[in-house]
Parts: sequence; C-alpha cells; structure tokens
Amino acid sequence: MNEDSNAWEKFLYALDWVLAVQARHATDLRYSLVRIRFHDRKTLGDAYGARDAIDMLMRLAARLQHALRKTDLVARDGTDIWVLVPFVTHDSVLAKVAQIVAIASADGLDIVDRDLSVFAIPDAAGLGDLAFDNARGFLAIIGEASHVAMRWPGAGSGAS
Repeated sequence: MNEDSNAWEKFLYALDWVLAVQARHATDLRYSLVRIRFHDRKTLGDAYGARDAIDMLMRLAARLQHALRKTDLVARDGTDIWVLVPFVTHDSVLAKVAQIVAIASADGLDIVDRDLSVFAIPDAAGLGDLAFDNARGFLAIIGEASHVAMRWPGAGSGAS
C-alpha cells in the first residue's frame, strides 16, 4: 500500500510541474491524462471483498506501471487509475489508450462498470480559464467532467 501512495505523490508532483510549465509557457510540450474509473465501490467490494478489490486495483496499477513506457506515469487514487502520457500525435495517444484497455481488460475487474476518459492538458490560455491551485485541484476539476471515451459495462449490469 505504501508503494501505491508513493506512486500517487510522485504522480501529483510531476503533474504539478507539467501544469506549471503549461501555465507559464506556450510550448510544444503536451500531455494527456487517461483515467480508468471503477465507480461502483460497493459492487467491487461485494464481488471480491474490500481488501481483495483494493489488491486487484493495486496490481492493475503496478502492471500498467511496468507495461507502459517510463515516460508514462501511472498512479492509483482510490478506485481511479490515472496515466499521464506525453502527447506526440493523436494516433500515439490512441495507441496508448488501446494498450491500457487491453491490460485493464485482462485483470478480472470486469464485474463493475468502468469508464475510460482521455483529457488533454491545455496550454496557458486554456489553463487560465480554470481555477485550481495544484494538481489535486486540477484533477478535481476534470474529474467532474462527464466526458467518457469508452464505457465497459460490468458483468452484473445486465449488458451483453
């Protein structure tokens, strides 16, 4: 669990840096954030037990950390897994998303609904429209966004 919280703190530190660079400079340095959201904690806990569900989420985060490039930062916050991906092209981000989907789909967490969202970190002009003090505040703002790129219905949701 300690390794998981260390990864989250490092992720926030790096995101703070990226946001500071983006807010101060109009650069070609671009990043995307990918979020896998397991949003039904009760179903997840009922299906696997609370401790086993957390262990499964921790293993998924660790598997993503080892499978993706060193420049792709992965961290887990509760039942959300965030990946910070350097933006090269739209196709490279979509390829990264496909890789994340493949890894996440093979992890046995298909009992609950999961959403995958992709966010582009805006440049200085776009960041100026948002009111946040740090990476946590930025994630809270975009976490409220209802834009979902993909939705995987859980096995218990009645979807086929």
